[in-house]
Amino acid sequence: MEDHSPPPSTSPPAPPPAPPPPSTTPPPSQPALYELTASSISYRKSNTFITNTLHHFLAFKPCTKPSPPTYILRDISLVAYPSQILAVVGPSGAGKSTLLDILAARVTPTRGTLLLNSTPINPSTFRKLSAYVPQHDVCLPLLTVSETFIFAARLLIPDKSQLLTVVSTLLTELGLSHLAETRLGNALSGGERRRVSIGLSLLHDPAVLLLDEPTSGLDSTSAFNVMQILKKIAVSRHRTVILSIHQPNFKILSTIDRILLLSKGSVVHHGTLCELQSFLLSIGFTVPPQLNALEYAMEILNRLQENNKTLTLAQFPQSLPPSLVHCSETSTPSDHHHKIPKIRYKSSRLDEILILYNRSWKIIYRTRQLLLTNTIEALLVGLVLGTIYINIGFNKEGYFISKQSIPKYWLFMYFFSMYKYALDALLINEYSCLVSRCLIWYEENKTCMVTGRDVLQKRGLHEGERWTNIYILIGFFMFYRVLWLLVLMRRVSRSKK
Repeated sequence: MEDHSPPPSTSPPAPPPAPPPPSTTPPPSQPALYELTASSISYRKSNTFITNTLHHFLAFKPCTKPSPPTYILRDISLVAYPSQILAVVGPSGAGKSTLLDILAARVTPTRGTLLLNSTPINPSTFRKLSAYVPQHDVCLPLLTVSETFIFAARLLIPDKSQLLTVVSTLLTELGLSHLAETRLGNALSGGERRRVSIGLSLLHDPAVLLLDEPTSGLDSTSAFNVMQILKKIAVSRHRTVILSIHQPNFKILSTIDRILLLSKGSVVHHGTLCELQSFLLSIGFTVPPQLNALEYAMEILNRLQENNKTLTLAQFPQSLPPSLVHCSETSTPSDHHHKIPKIRYKSSRLDEILILYNRSWKIIYRTRQLLLTNTIEALLVGLVLGTIYINIGFNKEGYFISKQSIPKYWLFMYFFSMYKYALDALLINEYSCLVSRCLIWYEENKTCMVTGRDVLQKRGLHEGERWTNIYILIGFFMFYRVLWLLVLMRRVSRSKK
C-alpha cells in the first residue's frame, strides 16, 4: 500500500545564537615584573686616596711602592628573575654582604653595571622601588607588633582607609596575627622578630626584596619557616627575591630557585642546584650520596677555584654539554618587562614629623619610671644651677658672671670651669691692644666713657694672665685624656679576666 501522507514540511534553519555582550569587567592587570641584572661587577677597597692626600700635604714621597688595591668582588655577573629566589652562597669573607649592598644600590661598585629590566639603575629610584632587610633586626621593643606595622604603614601607604586592612592581611600572611598585641621586646622568638622585619619591608609592596642573612641565628625550624614565607611572597606577588646565606641545609635549598656561589669575591657557579651537580660531574667531581651538590661544592671550594676550567664554566653554566644536563626545566617568567615608574615619597614631611612625634611620645609614656626620673632630674638640676644667678641682680645681663656675684657655696665652680679660662684668654687677647683706646664716647670726642683697660679691670683681668689661662686649659686637656686612658685600661683589664 502506498503511503499517501503529506510530505514533512521543511522549516528554515534556526539562526545561530547571538554572541554574548562584551564583558565590562577589565581583565586582571599583569603585575609589574622586574628582572635585576648585574654585569661584570667589581669592588675594591683601596687607601690610595688617603695616602695621596697625606703625601700632598706632607710634601714627601714614599720610599716603598704603594700596595695594590684589594678586590672584594671581581667580575660578578648574575641575573635575578621575578617569582624566584636567588641565594648568594659562600663562606665568610666571600663578599656576600658587599654584593648585596651593591645590588641594593647602597654602595657604588668600582666597575660594572646594574640593570633593571635592561635599564640602567637610578640608585634613588631603585631604593624606593626595592626593600632591604639587614641582618640584625632593628625594632622598638616597647611597641606591639600591630603598632609597629601601623606606624610604618602610615608613612608608606597613601590611602589611609586601606591601612588597617593591609596591616591585618600582612600579619595573617606572615603568621603573626596571634602576636598582634605582643610587645616586640617580650616573648617573641628570633624567627618571629625576623618575620616582623620582613613584613615591615613588604608594606610598600617592593618589586625587589633583598635580605642579608635572613636565617642567621635561627634554629633549623625557624629558618625554614622564614624561607617558606619568602618563597610564598616571591610566587604569589611575583617579586624578585635576593638573599645571602652562609650554607643552607637541604630543606632550605628546596625553597631556593637559583644559586650564586661565591669564593674570595669570584663566581664559582650561577644556576640551579641540579646544574651545579652536572657542572661538578663535567670537571671530574662526583657528589657523595650523603651530601647535596652545594654542600660538596663548599667542601672542595679551594680546589674548584684553582681550576681555571671551573671559573670559565661557572660563569657560563649554559655552555655545559647537553649530555651532562639532566635537570628539569625551571620555569622562567615570561618577558613582561615594565617601564620603571617615577616613584614619589608617600607622605609629606609634615606627616612624617607628626607620625614620628606621636610614636616617640607613646614610647616615652610607656617608660613611666624613666620619664619620672628624667623629669625630676631636670627640675633639680635646673633649680640647683639657678642658684648660681641668685645674687646677680636685675640690672645685669650677659653670660659673664663676676666672682663677687657667685654664692660662696658655688665659688669652686668658678675655678673649675674651662669656659672661664677660655673666655678670659679671649678677652685679654682682644682688649690688650686696646688698653688706651676709647670704646664709648660721651658727647662725641669729648668725654671717654669706656676704654679697653676698663673692660679688663671690670673682669678682674690683667694683660699678663693671657698665657696663664692657656696653660690651665692645656692642663685640663691633659688631665681628662689621662683620666680616660686610666678608665679604658681598667675596662680592658676587667674584660680580659
